[in-house]
Amino acid sequence: MNIVHGSHRTHWAIGLLIGLVSFLLSSFLFSLFIEAGVLVTFLTGVVGSILLFLLLGHREHLIRNVGLSTIGMVASILLGFTVGETFAAIFPTLGDTYGNTAFLIMVTTVFGTMLGVIVYGKKALGFFLLASFVTALVLTVLIEVTNVMQGQFWQGVDLNYVLIVTTIGAVAGFALGLFEDVKHAH
Repeated sequence: MNIVHGSHRTHWAIGLLIGLVSFLLSSFLFSLFIEAGVLVTFLTGVVGSILLFLLLGHREHLIRNVGLSTIGMVASILLGFTVGETFAAIFPTLGDTYGNTAFLIMVTTVFGTMLGVIVYGKKALGFFLLASFVTALVLTVLIEVTNVMQGQFWQGVDLNYVLIVTTIGAVAGFALGLFEDVKHAH
């Protein structure tokens, strides 16, 4: 993580901020011109991943990592929808809220874990799974409590999609930064 030259205890905050900004910018930009769907998710994944990897200093194997990250983003969103819809079908009395919660936790956990494995290898799988899950859980609870995930639109932009993608990026950036902090602490 070349962007931080000072304290080795702040990588998590820098990673969180870079992940949040990278995916917020890319999702908002593409949502201005393209309706939410697989194409906008693919383009958002490419640009968000490029920004995230470059700003965090992970330039080695950039094209491969961006490709894997983009595939991971699309796959995690599709998996999240499957889990969310299955949850809602099995427990219809719990309503859409818990289906949305299951969706967001699944998507962010899977994507954060995949990015960690892409950058640091399979040996880091357990760390990224736990870090991404806990962070996803906290952010999802905040999102649900504040009730901001309501499918709102602004100038044709699906703000719900932007929120989901921004959360994905924030969790991935946080987990990557936290790994750097833990790695440097030893």
